[in-house]
Amino acid sequence: MLPSNPPLSAGRPHRPRLPPPCPSPPKRKWWWKIWTRPPENRKLKHLPIPEIPAAPLPETCGFPPPILRFPPCNNDIPAMKTIIHPLAAILLAWSAGASETWSTSPAEAMQQAAAQNKGVMLEFTGSDWCGACIMQKKQALSLPEIQTAISRSFIPVELDYPRKKQQDAQTKTSLETYKKSYGITGFPTLVFADAQGRPVHTVVGYANPAQVMQDTKKAAEALNTQQSLTNKLAEKLTDQQRRDTLVQLLKTVPQSSIRTFYKPALAELEKLDPQDASGILAKLHRDDLLHAQKLEWTDTFRKKNVHILADQNPDEALSIMDSYLKKNGLLPEVKQAVLMQKVYLLMQQNRVNELEQPLKEGVALLPKSFEGKAFSKLLDKLPEIKKERGLLKPGEEPPLPPGAIRATKMIVPTAPAK
Repeated sequence: MLPSNPPLSAGRPHRPRLPPPCPSPPKRKWWWKIWTRPPENRKLKHLPIPEIPAAPLPETCGFPPPILRFPPCNNDIPAMKTIIHPLAAILLAWSAGASETWSTSPAEAMQQAAAQNKGVMLEFTGSDWCGACIMQKKQALSLPEIQTAISRSFIPVELDYPRKKQQDAQTKTSLETYKKSYGITGFPTLVFADAQGRPVHTVVGYANPAQVMQDTKKAAEALNTQQSLTNKLAEKLTDQQRRDTLVQLLKTVPQSSIRTFYKPALAELEKLDPQDASGILAKLHRDDLLHAQKLEWTDTFRKKNVHILADQNPDEALSIMDSYLKKNGLLPEVKQAVLMQKVYLLMQQNRVNELEQPLKEGVALLPKSFEGKAFSKLLDKLPEIKKERGLLKPGEEPPLPPGAIRATKMIVPTAPAK
C-alpha cells in the first residue's frame, strides 16, 4: 500500500521550516570601520575642509628671504585632513588647549617676566587663515615639552591677527602698534625679548619642533648675555670698557632692532667710537640702503607691470630687467634677486641657451648667499635642464625643477596694505 500524501493546509503545499539565521556580528564603532579599511579607502564621510586663504606677504617678493626656513603666509595653504583615533584626538585637544593659557597682554607678561627674572616670547600669528601658523601651533608650540622649554626662560604671549574672528577697535589698535613696533612683515613670527620688550632673538616663518627647541635655546643664551652686558653697563666703567661692552651688546641682539629698541646704546656708542672701529654703524647704514633699494626695485617693477609682461611680452620684461641691472650703486643682494627673476623667466620661455650667463653672474656676486647657492645648483643642473627643455616651444609648460616657481608668480609682490 502506497503512503498517503501529506495533508494540505488551506490549499497550499507544506514547506519545511528553515533553521534560524546566524546571529549578526556585533557592530563596530565608526572609527574602527575606517581604521580597518585599506589606506586608499580611509575616507571620512564628512564635508571637505575648505582651503585657508592667505594674502600675499609684502616685502618678500613672493619668495622667502635667506633667513627663512619655511615661507611665511603668502600662498593659499589647504588644511590637512587626518584620520585620528578618538583617544589620540582627546590628547591632541588637551595639548592644543594648553596654548590657551598663554597671555594675550604683552604689558602684563612683561611685568610678570620682570618679577620672575625672565623674558617674553611674542608669537605673531593668524590663527584662522595662516596655514603655516596653524601647523606650527599644532605641530610644535602646543607640545608640552616645547611649552616647558619656553617657560623656563620666557613668558609666552600670543598676538593674534585673525580675519574671521571679531575683535574690538581697542584690541586691533593695540595689535597694530605691536606689529609696527617690531617690524612684523610675515606670519608666523616669534620674537624673544627681555622684560622691557627689547628683542634678543627673532624667527620668521614656520619652524618644526626641533627648530623651535633650538631657537628657544639660542634665545635663552642671548637673553642671559644681554642681561649680563646690561648689568655691566650699570657699573662704573672706563670709556674703553663701556665701548667694548656696548659693541658686545649690539652684536648680540638682532640688527633690525638696534635703531628702535637699543637706540640709547647706539647713541652712546656713536660718541665713544666716532671712527666706527667696530663696524656696527657701517653695517646699519648698509642695511638701511639695502632695504631702500629693495623697496625701489619692487616699486619700479610693479609700476612697469613686469609681472604682466612676463606672460604677454617676455622680451620686454627681460629688457626691463637688463636695464635695471645696469643701474649704478646696486647692492649685490638686489642684483641677485633681479637675476633670479630673469633666470626663472628664461626657463619659463625655454630659452635654455641664454641661462648660463645670468647663472654665472649670480654666483659671482655672493657665492655663499641663499641666492648664490641656488644659482650654483641650477648651474650644475644646466646640462640636464637643456636636455629637458631644449625641444620645447616658448611658453610650453615643462616639468619644473624641485622648488622652482613660475616666474610670473614671483616677479613682484602685491602692493603692501596702506
